[in-house]
Amino acid sequence: KHCAQYKKDGANFAKWRCVLKISERTPSALAILENANVLARYASICQQNG
Repeated sequence: KHCAQYKKDGANFAKWRCVLKISERTPSALAILENANVLARYASICQQNG
């Protein structure tokens, strides 16, 4: 819904970032996977809205 409105308002691109804390034990493999899934869903929604 938001992406469609942004496009209607003239936006031509979108940028999204996920912040991960880097240390010896983080991020976990699950955190990396979940962040990748979130970014993929966001990219898909943006592409569907042009």
